[in-house]
Amino acid sequence: MALKLTKEEVILGATKLPAFPRVVNEILQTLEDEGATLNALSRLVETDPVITARIISVANSAAMGGRHTGELRNVHMAISLIGLTRVKQIAVAVSLAEFARKSRMTSYYWEHSIAVAIAAQELGRFTHISGDYAQVAGLLHDIGQLWMAHTHPLEFQMVRNALDAENRNVIEVERHYFGTDHCVIGAILASQWGLPMPVVAAIRYHHDPEPALAEKLVSLIHVAEILTNALDLSERQENHVARLSGEACAAIGLNLEDDLNYLFGKIEARSENACRAFR
Repeated sequence: MALKLTKEEVILGATKLPAFPRVVNEILQTLEDEGATLNALSRLVETDPVITARIISVANSAAMGGRHTGELRNVHMAISLIGLTRVKQIAVAVSLAEFARKSRMTSYYWEHSIAVAIAAQELGRFTHISGDYAQVAGLLHDIGQLWMAHTHPLEFQMVRNALDAENRNVIEVERHYFGTDHCVIGAILASQWGLPMPVVAAIRYHHDPEPALAEKLVSLIHVAEILTNALDLSERQENHVARLSGEACAAIGLNLEDDLNYLFGKIEARSENACRAFR
């Protein structure tokens, strides 16, 4: 018998997931606040020793290529050197990597999520659209499937089996077994976690972007996922390449008739490097 999940049940089921890293939201909020100081961000970064170590390591690598001599050990100086955007990327990646480790999902799930995040970032650069949230939205676009696997593993496996046996739409199959789909569940989780509204919208509409084309992040994540599957970036035996929305491509100014080999090559190279850790 199919489940008929409610919003309340989704929120309650979220308690079975690993705790979402609070520092991700705090750092995003700090970077969005024009009045936030570098000192405030430094203090926030210093609350997490793993993030601190990673930022200082990246800063030292950057310093070696410049004129700076001697080892950087000060977080404030490290942030000043590598810039706020890079700090955000490092903090989010480190925090969500730990979240991924605790989630106990298959390596394919996270490889796919990383590849979509990278594809969205590169699409944003290629089309001159701000990719401030692309990393977070890409990594979390399928978070609803993580919820399904943790709270209803039997039904989740039935969905997987049906997709492997038949060439059916994942949304259709999920709705059959769960009464809803991973996009809706993921948006509820993202909203519950207090993530920015563009991220919530991208998670909610990444399979059906037309209702939310005004939010360019929705189109970025939609196109990024289609490209990820089409390019087989996560090396799954059977990638389900869904319909690519022409409206979404137009919304971000992507013309598929242009020569996109450089873009595809960059996405493939970055994805391969980033996913290697999961293999």
